Amino acid sequence: MRFGDYARRPSTSADGREIGFFSVGIYRLLLRHIVSEDAIEFEELLKNKRKYAGKIGSIEKLRGYFKNYLSTGYYPFFLEDESTYTQKLLRIVDKTIYEDIVNQYAIKTENLPSFKRILACTATMPPGELSINSISRNIGLDNKTVVRYLHMLQETGLLTLISSVKTGSGLLRQTEKIYLDNSNLYEAITAEIGSKSNTGSIREIFFVSMIKNSGHHVHYSRIGDFEVKGTVFEVGGRNKSLKQIGKNLDRAYLVKDDILYGGKHEIPLYLFGFLY
Repeated sequence: MRFGDYARRPSTSADGREIGFFSVGIYRLLLRHIVSEDAIEFEELLKNKRKYAGKIGSIEKLRGYFKNYLSTGYYPFFLEDESTYTQKLLRIVDKTIYEDIVNQYAIKTENLPSFKRILACTATMPPGELSINSISRNIGLDNKTVVRYLHMLQETGLLTLISSVKTGSGLLRQTEKIYLDNSNLYEAITAEIGSKSNTGSIREIFFVSMIKNSGHHVHYSRIGDFEVKGTVFEVGGRNKSLKQIGKNLDRAYLVKDDILYGGKHEIPLYLFGFLY
């Protein structure tokens, strides 16, 4: 069983369609049912980003709701008791490693702590510094074993591996970035190990998870941070400039946190939670 299967459940859109919990979660749970906007397709969001930001950006306390979602709003059991949310999430992580990985991959019990150490490395090192080599050095395993374990963690839904290649074999060998599956998982693990969370990591994790959960593939971009369906995205805060994207503006956008409304090449980060 995948990690997320312990906590996921389907939801229904305003017109009665059943869609994944995560695509509907941000606008119904994050905003406490204030938003009536239905989920949005990827191309529609890019085409009409100003329209959607105009409708949603004026909601009172939107930034606060969004920040809460990033730490405790991804899984439906936050509705049960928010004070025990992190503990429940960490128990599911342990169950995934110590039961599911053992049973599915026949891993020896003495090797299981390495999976927790990989998750800790992923939570404490910035995505740009995290690599197969750096994980190997930090936890004392050879690269081949780390690649194998990363593959298992991705298959069980705990990690997301971002590659710069779109087709062909050897994707794991060309992994450019490694992320925890979602921002709530990231916050829970950093809290467990006593590490300070990184705002940039949270932003990128949220973007990647929302794109992935809407059914699209995310690839590493050497122009910006990510490429999705031929479009380049650079993720950052309100002061992020177009410098890194440069002249590649035909299909390139800045995805900014801490803004409510965007511009021609700017999209508020929270809008990507409405994708399906």
